[in-house]
Amino acid sequence: MKSEAQEPVVHILLFHSPTCPHCQVVINEVLPPIQEKYGAQIDIKLLDISDPYNYGLLVSLEEAAQIPPEKRGVPMMFVGRTIMVGDLSIKESLEGVIEKYLAEGGADYPVPEALLSPPTPGPAATPQPTVQTEEIHIAYFYEVGCQECGRVTYDLNYLQSKYPHLVIETFDIQNHAALSEWLGEQYGVPDEKRLTTPSIFVGQDYLLAAEINVKSLEALIEKYSQTGARAIWEDFGEAEASKARTSLIERLGSPALLTILGTGLANGLNPCALATIIFFVSYLAFSGRKGREILFVGLAFTLGVFLTYLLAGFGLLRLLDPLAAVRSDLRNWIFGLGAWLCLGLAFISFRDYLTARRGRPEEVSLRLPRPLQRWVHRIIRQSANVRALAPVAFALGLIISAILLTCTSPLYIGAMFLIQDVPELRARAYLYILLYNLAFITPLVVIFLLAYLGTASDQLARVIGRHTGTIKLLTAGLFLVLAGWLAYGLI
Repeated sequence: MKSEAQEPVVHILLFHSPTCPHCQVVINEVLPPIQEKYGAQIDIKLLDISDPYNYGLLVSLEEAAQIPPEKRGVPMMFVGRTIMVGDLSIKESLEGVIEKYLAEGGADYPVPEALLSPPTPGPAATPQPTVQTEEIHIAYFYEVGCQECGRVTYDLNYLQSKYPHLVIETFDIQNHAALSEWLGEQYGVPDEKRLTTPSIFVGQDYLLAAEINVKSLEALIEKYSQTGARAIWEDFGEAEASKARTSLIERLGSPALLTILGTGLANGLNPCALATIIFFVSYLAFSGRKGREILFVGLAFTLGVFLTYLLAGFGLLRLLDPLAAVRSDLRNWIFGLGAWLCLGLAFISFRDYLTARRGRPEEVSLRLPRPLQRWVHRIIRQSANVRALAPVAFALGLIISAILLTCTSPLYIGAMFLIQDVPELRARAYLYILLYNLAFITPLVVIFLLAYLGTASDQLARVIGRHTGTIKLLTAGLFLVLAGWLAYGLI
């Protein structure tokens, strides 16, 4: 009969990070019921990789198992010959793996247990002369919420504990975009790869994203071990900063500005708002109002629209700001949802285009609801004079804009994401929101100017009705482009 001491035991090694939410899922949700079920039949050791010694052990095990760099990460669990990465893999496979090794008579740790703890310092040895090593300065650019950046941070912490002559300076790409751009130019980084995170600059070399790992970093350390590597970024002064910012605006700002202005203009070509304006113009012309009176009411309505969208943009920006600090899978989930929503709206807009082409523009789906149309018309008729109609027009601009946000917000949110994703533009976010909304109200301003200059309201109505299909087709195309851009952000 077997004694309790002879019962098989499965030894489990879990590498985790205190900043990794997936690790917390494993530690707090997956392991407790497993521990309760198997008790003394399993022995679980947790190793925090924020400790350079533990991280070095993880790197050694990954190298020994020949795990590709793109498949490395935490939580990572070693059970006998089995390696599991990620909370889902551990949750789905751990119990079956334990049963397998219990049936085989247990499983040892993948390394001798004595190596699972940092060695205890012994008695002070006689000081030996040391070789003078030149300092190697490294510039490391990261972005908050970037999973790859988290792993590179641990790489650098580990290497710094191993090579004391390393001097690592970290820069948040959001706050040091101009410096990153300038270094990219100095090092000859291709335009399309600049502002990449994570990125490393050392000596005359640079590493980007997936190129960065312990092995590639150690190769550079070895390369500069005799000569050292000075901090080139210390040459970055105000003149260089100004030049770099100009370069960023030329390289990223102009296309981004055109995209934002184009999106705002396309969003402003909305038949809902345009139809309401035509009704305004028609009613004023019918009541004998001309010139300045029409322009005055038009400006009031347009101001209401502008302020609503401007405030909504500022609010959206405040809502999107925290996404930079949350884990990337939540941000990806929002990108994915936005992409599917844009695809759906593209389909509806294209269907509206076909409906308009058949000569039935009044049957399009994305328009002001009929009950609201009737309410707007009644309000306008009941306003006896321009002085009374101006505040009514302003209020209607606010109300109609708030309702239109339900169908125009995807393009608006897309513009916000564009601003968020370009670090140099993020610093001028409010200016870009202002420019977006100026473009958005341009069609309204044009219509009221035409009315002021004498174009008949029935002519305006015919023009709008004739081009409803074109507007819908353009909107569908923009939704498709935005869906593709959001999907590309998931890659």
